[in-house]
Amino acid sequence: MKVHLLWVGRKGKREPESELCQRYLTRLESRVRFSEKVLKPFQGGNQSTTDIQQRESARLLAELNPDDYLILCDERGKNVSSKGLAKLFADRERAAARRLVFCIGGAMGVADALRQRADFMLSLSQMTLPHALARVLLVEQIYRAHCINSGHPYHHEG
Repeated sequence: MKVHLLWVGRKGKREPESELCQRYLTRLESRVRFSEKVLKPFQGGNQSTTDIQQRESARLLAELNPDDYLILCDERGKNVSSKGLAKLFADRERAAARRLVFCIGGAMGVADALRQRADFMLSLSQMTLPHALARVLLVEQIYRAHCINSGHPYHHEG
C-alpha cells in the first residue's frame, strides 16, 4: 500500500519543523512507499474565506484518484490513539487499499466538498496547529503506526 501526504502550505527547507519531518520521512523509507505533494496556498487578494476554501479544496480534490482512501485532518474529525491509527492502517491493508491519502487543508480550512469526499476525518488536536507542525505530528504518527504494526520497539505503552 502506498501512503501519500497532500497538503496546502509552503515547504521551507530551513524551518526546524521541516528538519524534524525529514527525520521521520527517512525512517519511513524502509517501511512504506511514502510520497507527498505540497500545494501553494491560494493567493486571492480580496477573496472571502469561503472562496479560498473552495479553490484550495478543488485543487486538493483534483489530486485524488477515485479509489484513494482519503483521511482528512480536520478539527471536526475523530480523535484516535496511536494504536487506533495503526489499526486503521492494518484495516486498509487488509482491504487492499491501493493508496492511503492523508490531507492537510489550507490555513482557512477546507470546503464541505472535501469533507464529503473524505473516507475518514482525523483530528490531530482540538487546538489549531500551524501547517508545518501538523505535518510533523502526522508524519511521526504514520511512522509510529507502522512501528506498532511491525512490532518495532519505537512505541511504548505507559
